[in-house]
Amino acid sequence: MKNPELKTENKISQFIKRSKELGLKVTPQRIAIYRELALNMQHPSTEMIYKNIKDYYPNISLTTVYRTLETFEKMGLISVVNTLYHAARYDANMEPHHHVVCVKCKKIEDICDDSMACSQLDPRPRIDNYKILGYSVLFSGICEQCRALEN
Repeated sequence: MKNPELKTENKISQFIKRSKELGLKVTPQRIAIYRELALNMQHPSTEMIYKNIKDYYPNISLTTVYRTLETFEKMGLISVVNTLYHAARYDANMEPHHHVVCVKCKKIEDICDDSMACSQLDPRPRIDNYKILGYSVLFSGICEQCRALEN
């Protein structure tokens, strides 16, 4: 499926279906919030999402966006990318993958590299005193655009 619009609409359809299966009411505001995540590959923060949807949902509050994202995350519909540099950022891509964050501009990107398959980085055998629920790998560096600005 090469058409990005078709891919996004498919993700939104899957989101609606999964939300109904989980008993989560599907509202236009929730769909708008999820759509922003599905369209934005930069892993937006709550404030970024709010800024992008408030024009067509002027009555939506920042608190509503926070609560909605928290609900989506608790229900396993999205994941939180905690960069340790700023506020949490969100990701609609629930397939196993890793991230890299630019320490200058705070951009976050997915890393899709077969040599770093999640199964190769499984930490469970080494942590006996925890019940591991999940894990993430976060690389930090300086992106190409920020390096160009330094030169």
